[in-house]
Amino acid sequence: MDSPSMLTPTANVPRATSSSSLPFVHRYYILLKAHYFLFFSAFGILYPILNITLRNRGLSNAELSYINVIIPFIMFFTNPLIGFIADHSRRYLFIFNFILAIITIIYGIMFILPTVKSRNIQADIYHNNQYGYSLNFCASQEVATQCASRSQCGCSYQANCTLIDSLDYRYNNQMKTFVFTFSMNSKDFSKEINHATHMSEPETCGIKYRVPIDQIIKEYIENHSFDLLPSNYISSKLASCEITCSIAHYCHGSRYANQIGFFLLYSLLFIIGNNLITSTFALGGSIGFATLDRPEIFGQQRVYGTIGYGISAFLASRVYQIFQTEFVYIIMFSITTIICIIVTSFIRIQPNKQQKPNTINNENIVEEIQTDDLSRVKVKKTKKSRSQVALSELLSMLKKIDVIIFLSLAFIWGMSFAILDPYIFLYIDEIAPCQSHSIVGWILLALTLSEVAAFFLAERVLKLLGTNLSSIIIFLAFSIRFGGYYFIRNPYYFIYTDTTHFFNYGILYVLMSQQADAIAPPGLSGTLQGVALGTLFGLGIRFVLFV
Repeated sequence: MDSPSMLTPTANVPRATSSSSLPFVHRYYILLKAHYFLFFSAFGILYPILNITLRNRGLSNAELSYINVIIPFIMFFTNPLIGFIADHSRRYLFIFNFILAIITIIYGIMFILPTVKSRNIQADIYHNNQYGYSLNFCASQEVATQCASRSQCGCSYQANCTLIDSLDYRYNNQMKTFVFTFSMNSKDFSKEINHATHMSEPETCGIKYRVPIDQIIKEYIENHSFDLLPSNYISSKLASCEITCSIAHYCHGSRYANQIGFFLLYSLLFIIGNNLITSTFALGGSIGFATLDRPEIFGQQRVYGTIGYGISAFLASRVYQIFQTEFVYIIMFSITTIICIIVTSFIRIQPNKQQKPNTINNENIVEEIQTDDLSRVKVKKTKKSRSQVALSELLSMLKKIDVIIFLSLAFIWGMSFAILDPYIFLYIDEIAPCQSHSIVGWILLALTLSEVAAFFLAERVLKLLGTNLSSIIIFLAFSIRFGGYYFIRNPYYFIYTDTTHFFNYGILYVLMSQQADAIAPPGLSGTLQGVALGTLFGLGIRFVLFV
């Protein structure tokens, strides 16, 4: 029997620490729970209103669509890259906090930038024997649909007109302004596609509209005692108008030329911020698995993130109702991220997961010490060896059949998510525009409750059903959900079909995180999680949006 002195030295080997000897906050992972709660609280405060904020700042729906198509493609590359850096450096907490601080600065800059200014829609009032009085203007498709579909919600069109009094014999060539409101029911106006060939022409736009306002003008003339009848000897153009909507961002004309810089800056900040914040999802998973002694209890920790998301999103909406300014979102977001950074700094990573993978040959180290003249050369060779080994491990990991199957499933699931996000809420807004905010609120409540239940029960569900059967049920859950969207005409009933979120997000997220941690080579768990989430929320979604 070997004596203790003959055994291999253990000075550098981390010793297992009994969970009962750890402090209370580490034994029950209080800081990890707080980390997820605070991070997803910050996410819930700001992320749902980012697109709305940019639209209020002057970006069109088409521009936002293009930006959102770009984001998943970039995400496919940034998520694995950040995960690889975290795995290689083993500094999960520092990298997470650094990225979260950068995100806070980026979104802060985005909120203090000035609004992208656009011209009002220019229109003219004409009169002829066929149409009577009509309002003619050129604008985008959104002008006729967005506000018109929300007329019952209080959205209305307003024309601020200037009458050229040479056309009105009563006012002796003086200028007179008048204002009236009008509607744009699809049956009440005509339109034609504008086929202008020179895009530099100021009148170039999407669609030419002619809105009949004969009854409106006649009532206005009767109530205000003046005529708007054209002379037989002059043009039938009676007035020049500017059209606005009671909800401003639904009606706007061409953008001022000097505003392109602000548009590009908004786009750049939005793309960078969204890509970084999705990268923190994978880092958060890596932190969880590096902290837990049993990976199967990951869902029980992650559930606090969902709870934080639901609570913060609700509180942010209430605070906004009180102050009526979008700055409440960035203030609440910044405070939450600062607290999250502080809490994350004190999370205890397991000692055996803090060490960097040993890629240096011991013989090289001894030779380096013995040969002083060549030490500098050998240090360079050692560094090169580390990078080569890390790259070869990454490539060999991606060639494994189980990793390929795993990423293929992630890609298919990602294509399913592309249909859900961001189009489902837009679809609800189209079929029930005046009730959409209420419906979306109830749906988010159903999603949150389903997700909370899934994270609490994920360990039991996956143990009971197994990986393969769980994957099949996830696909079936997607089918039920999509079938509901197609066949159900009352969007309030989407609340019931969206309870399948239990499987097609909650169980799916835990399954992917656990599988990535299980099949990844030592030291590459964060990298594989980054690749998986990049494939799921990046490549899969990007593929469907592009098609």
